Amino acid sequence: MKICFYNLTAGFKTGGLETYCWEAGRALARQGHEVHIFGGEGGKPRHDEVRLLSFPYTPRNRFPDLGTRFRKFCERLSFARHAASALKNGNYDAVIVNKPYDFPVLWWLKRQGFSGVTALRSGGTEFYAGDRFFARAVDVWLSTSAYNAAQVEGRYGYPVGIVHNGVDPDIFRPGSPDPLIRERFAIPVEAPLIVSTGRLIGWKGLRVIIEALPGLPDAHYLVIGNGPDRQKLEQLATQLSVGERVHFAGEVAHRDLPDHLRTSTVFVQPSIGEEAFGISVVEAMACGLPVLASNQGGLPEIVIHDETGFLLPAGNMERWREGLTLLLSQPLRAREMGASSISRVLRNFTWQENALLLLSELKKSR
Repeated sequence: MKICFYNLTAGFKTGGLETYCWEAGRALARQGHEVHIFGGEGGKPRHDEVRLLSFPYTPRNRFPDLGTRFRKFCERLSFARHAASALKNGNYDAVIVNKPYDFPVLWWLKRQGFSGVTALRSGGTEFYAGDRFFARAVDVWLSTSAYNAAQVEGRYGYPVGIVHNGVDPDIFRPGSPDPLIRERFAIPVEAPLIVSTGRLIGWKGLRVIIEALPGLPDAHYLVIGNGPDRQKLEQLATQLSVGERVHFAGEVAHRDLPDHLRTSTVFVQPSIGEEAFGISVVEAMACGLPVLASNQGGLPEIVIHDETGFLLPAGNMERWREGLTLLLSQPLRAREMGASSISRVLRNFTWQENALLLLSELKKSR
């Protein structure tokens, strides 16, 4: 099959949906399919097996501020204006989008006589006025978790299949810690190291971990990622007198993430907003880390409480401090949870399995 992942941000961002396009795309390419990614200008291909086609677009901040979703929708339309012709002439057997903002281009494609399969593989709930009209252009409805699938079904009324996110176990796997990482941030070799990865935005709940640190006197916290809340988090760490134990690594190349994870003790995902799934959680588990995650959204579909880590109440700092204290004080238990994490990932969350399920769903509509 000739397959297109159509996602503006896959061209230049490194978040969960973008990782999905590249990793699922590579898994499909390795199975003999031709895979293209349509993305916005400003980035480089992650993998040689997948071809990136880049197109210009107008950044959302140039549109009138009538709300974030209005701006995102306009940004996507500006991208479609440049990409639609190539999409139409690409002779694709399947076109996959990740957000309802791209329904209009699928609707236009169908009106141009497109005979392939159109699919939404959702990882969120960015609905907007009028999206149900364009949703009629979608042939296959998929989601990253049962939690998100129920949200999408409730909005559009179509049955939604579940294709979980995955990980490449040849890259994200157990291994020796990298002493240079601890040296770079002046983290003592024997110190417990908490780690998180992702955008530094309020709903990710990272302030909960920083607020818990005064009660974890030996622990350090490695924050991987960037975002608008970085300065606030730095200020909070300083105010709580834990600034020397909170380390902001900024963006880390995806290929370098395994080394940072293997050098850490425990992974945290303290989201106070909805997580449809959480690729970063699966990547940490594949490296043998126990995970503490908020007990909401799609996260309970990944983390098994008291087996691969703990599920904790979102935003409840006291419970998070208790969970971290318990896990960091019992290294043997933490290692056992890490081993269970690896087994769970290999059974349920690989990109190869993801690609097989995706192909099966696409072929049902051909």
